[in-house]
Amino acid sequence: MHKTSSRLGVVLLLLAGALAGCSKSNSPSSSITDPTGGSSSGASLEQSNVTSAMSGTPELIEDGIAESADQTDLSGADAMGATIDATRPIIFFRKINSVNRRFEFAFSDTDSTGRPTSVAVGIFKTLKGTFNILERTVPDSTPPDTTPPPSSGSIGMRPHPGLPDSTLHLVSKPLEDHWERHLLLKRVHINGRDSKGFTFWRVAATSGVKVTSAGATTQIMSLRIQSGDLDTTITDPLALFRLRRVLRLTAGSMVTLTATTGRNDDVVVLNYWQLRRKFHNNGDNTYTAQVRAGWLGGCNHFGVNALSHGTLFDDAAAYDSQAWILPYVVEPTELAEFMP
Repeated sequence: MHKTSSRLGVVLLLLAGALAGCSKSNSPSSSITDPTGGSSSGASLEQSNVTSAMSGTPELIEDGIAESADQTDLSGADAMGATIDATRPIIFFRKINSVNRRFEFAFSDTDSTGRPTSVAVGIFKTLKGTFNILERTVPDSTPPDTTPPPSSGSIGMRPHPGLPDSTLHLVSKPLEDHWERHLLLKRVHINGRDSKGFTFWRVAATSGVKVTSAGATTQIMSLRIQSGDLDTTITDPLALFRLRRVLRLTAGSMVTLTATTGRNDDVVVLNYWQLRRKFHNNGDNTYTAQVRAGWLGGCNHFGVNALSHGTLFDDAAAYDSQAWILPYVVEPTELAEFMP
């Protein structure tokens, strides 16, 4: 309930800003395409009705992952059980300081009254902050740095067992991520007591989320998902899923994920609920992880994040990242053909 309430609060806030046409930092701006050539007031009214419908589906808008400050622990074992060399880095996490949102509405498919019956909504966010890496200092011939490390309380890090504070230091890199998602809404007619009835906007389809850092060279090419009889490969996270065609997993089943990127030395990480785990590098531009599907009802998300080797292992290299975040449901959950 807390997760849903938090999402709903964020969605209501950003949609209220979209209705108001705000464009300042941390508030969304919006643009409207009305191919019917109707009045601006008519288009604004349709936009208002659309945003009202969207506010009822926070789980189809906010992914709950891209803005998370959850830490990824790179010590121990990867998602296939192989030992990770934890000399450096130990932990990484993001700290998002500002979010700028923008909506684009493209109405189409007018009916006999001149009103649109479809609208494609693009949701865009620019996330700015820092990408933070907790490293273990590698001993060398030079005297050790005796500067006290940052207080773990001041940056929200959990202590790492077995590593004295004197061996740790924090590297922070500027972060600018560009977040994108698409929705399709349909205007649905419901018969009433009179001959006219009522029409409502309803979400009919949603895409996944693509998050790419500014100037990124890292690319996810595909993601194969295998679980029981399911065997599907995603090549475009921004392609629309009809609600009844959203990825379905069996509760408690083992899920194998195989990501393909453009390089064989990327670091690929699974973001699933509160789990953050490194994929196993197969050495051929593919990376594999296994995770057990949960039991949460409703529409949820999991993410695959690819980072360049330099992002984590070269203090002078820029932050370079791409993530795909995909919606899924756990059976027997079924999403209605139109929501809400």
